[in-house]
Amino acid sequence: MSPARRRALRTLAVAALAVIVLAAAASACPLCKEDVADSGPSMWRGMYWSILLMLTMPFAAAGTVVLMVLRGRRRQQAARPAAEAALPFPESGGAPS
Repeated sequence: MSPARRRALRTLAVAALAVIVLAAAASACPLCKEDVADSGPSMWRGMYWSILLMLTMPFAAAGTVVLMVLRGRRRQQAARPAAEAALPFPESGGAPS
């Protein structure tokens, strides 16, 4: 067996062992293990606000990017000289339109 193949098999074995051993730590929902009967209204209020935060953050990030692009375009147009903005058409004989 080649050293590269042996290294690949060893890496695969370590990854499989890590998945098996760390399955509990890698669960998608950490609250599923909690006892719901002991939780009070404060826990549900916290979950409500955390869900709202997770839902609004992508929209806030996208809105920020759009705002930055629009602001940059406005600044670029304002910095452009007026003569450059009104270029003459080729068939007009050089007169600005």
